[in-house]
Amino acid sequence: MFQKINFWKTRILTGVVCSFAVSGLLLAQDATPKATSAKPTATAAKPTATLPNSGARTVLQVLANVNNEEISRQKVVDACLEDYGNQVLVSLVNRFVIENACAAAGVEVTDEEIIAEIETTAKKFSIPKEQYLKLIEEERGISPKMYIDEHVRPTLAVRKLTGNAAAATEEELQVEYDRTYGPAVKVRMLSVKTKEEAEKIRAEIEKDPKTFATLAQKHSTDSYTAALGGAVPPLRRHTNDESIEKVIFAMKVGELSQPIPLAEQYILLLCEEHIPAIVEMKEVRGELEAIVKQRKQRDDGQQYIKQLFEKAKIEIVYGDKAKMDRRPGVAADVDGKVISMAVLSNECLSQYGKLTLTGVINRTLIEQEIKKRKLDVTQADLDAKMAEEAQMSFPATKDGKPDVQGWLKAVTQRYGVTEERYIRDAIWPAVALEKLAAGRYEITEKDLQNGYEANYGKKVRCRAIVLNDMRTAQRVWAEAREAGTEEAFADLARRYSTEATSRENGGEVPPISKFSGQPELEEAAFALKEGELSGIIQVENLCIILLCTGYTEPIGVTFDEAKDLIKKDIEFKKMQMAVAEVFDEIQARASIENYLEGTVKSPEEAKKDVIKETVTKE
Repeated sequence: MFQKINFWKTRILTGVVCSFAVSGLLLAQDATPKATSAKPTATAAKPTATLPNSGARTVLQVLANVNNEEISRQKVVDACLEDYGNQVLVSLVNRFVIENACAAAGVEVTDEEIIAEIETTAKKFSIPKEQYLKLIEEERGISPKMYIDEHVRPTLAVRKLTGNAAAATEEELQVEYDRTYGPAVKVRMLSVKTKEEAEKIRAEIEKDPKTFATLAQKHSTDSYTAALGGAVPPLRRHTNDESIEKVIFAMKVGELSQPIPLAEQYILLLCEEHIPAIVEMKEVRGELEAIVKQRKQRDDGQQYIKQLFEKAKIEIVYGDKAKMDRRPGVAADVDGKVISMAVLSNECLSQYGKLTLTGVINRTLIEQEIKKRKLDVTQADLDAKMAEEAQMSFPATKDGKPDVQGWLKAVTQRYGVTEERYIRDAIWPAVALEKLAAGRYEITEKDLQNGYEANYGKKVRCRAIVLNDMRTAQRVWAEAREAGTEEAFADLARRYSTEATSRENGGEVPPISKFSGQPELEEAAFALKEGELSGIIQVENLCIILLCTGYTEPIGVTFDEAKDLIKKDIEFKKMQMAVAEVFDEIQARASIENYLEGTVKSPEEAKKDVIKETVTKE
């Protein structure tokens, strides 16, 4: 809600492009075919074979039909293997190694134990196990079967193989208590590159400590904390660099630190508050013992698995062309037990088939539309797009030109893919969609003026409390009005706000600008005077309460100086919106039968025609 959108110079391949790169071929917007009551016809599925020991289960050789173009099982399997083959194989090898150790030790993990473990974990979140499994699938993309096979069963197996962890010592309990519930210190932080700069800024702050927030916004190299005036969440012991903690816990309220070297930077700290421990240790001793025991079990398990792997004879075949030629059909060999390519393919398809198929469908839709409009994505187009991205997100070469090779190497390393694949799965779709969206927007003088105001104009400094329901918001607002101080508001934010980042900072959020895309919030914020409390602002499903703490000064850049930069920023954002609209339209017209999901999506135009005919007849 409150995170500042980085200006175009700091962005990397975002929006549609990034989402393609990360997932293979997935768009940022929800592009999953929407299910209807209809089911695929029996003739389209084309069952042709059964897996060994699979009973009556059939293997579909065609997994989808997109505007009468079939998507084969093999095409999706190949995409799954390319995207996830290596990581799935690592998981299979891990499971084989642990299963072999269990067989040798006579250890068995029962279904009852698995269910009990899931229920125990779900209880920590105060939800039923079914809801917990659903949340894991929705938020982390892990199916219940995958969660059991990849996490629960191996964890229980290793726990049995290693036995009970040693009891927690008093020293371990104290460390965990300090880290979780112990005293904390609220500080502001300002980081710069040199000691000389830090000393110069420190001298300014000494004259008036109230200027710390303003100077942090102006000078700090840490962009996120700078936006918050240097505010960081309260710090507890054993959570940061030990030398920094010694300084922090020795500071008095209002005290300003000397420049502290940290990771090639120098930081200044201003102590604002010493926060006492949340609870006494005796009240949470049982919880702390469980946390320490769990950590010890995890550490013992990791050490045990390391020893298992040191003893195991493992040969990875998949990915090594020479070995694959020598041992066709074999993905890996674990202590003489073969993991076949068929097993690896099926496991990839089981875990990631739906995700990958959605991406293949999206790619197919774009390719069909490009062909339909008789457009072409040339190598020159791809080169231009890569030069544009390199210029905006990577240092230029010595002669000032975009360092495309340097950028491409960095971005492919970040996503763990080859350059060829990144160009195919990220750059090509981005260029294709931009060609399809060409001419769909214009940049007006008003757009430029609004962009200037948003980036360089006056902003409102606020603390905010974000809540999920009106009843709680009304109660909290009444408490904030009665207390009437910034300190009390900050305490209410820590106690009630549902927005995690600002909650830790007592409700401090980045300054709110005009034309940031949240008109209700902006209007309420700019109507406030310093020290004034807002009413309850409803933004979508949230209730927000603001306390104005002042206004920033406009940045000293003229409109003419910033115009080109603003234009590029607006052009990028409008193009993203146009691209999203184009893809929505392509999907709306599409006929998609997804046999893996068991869904059929018909074109919206066809639905409208049916409705029109029905109305006419009536």
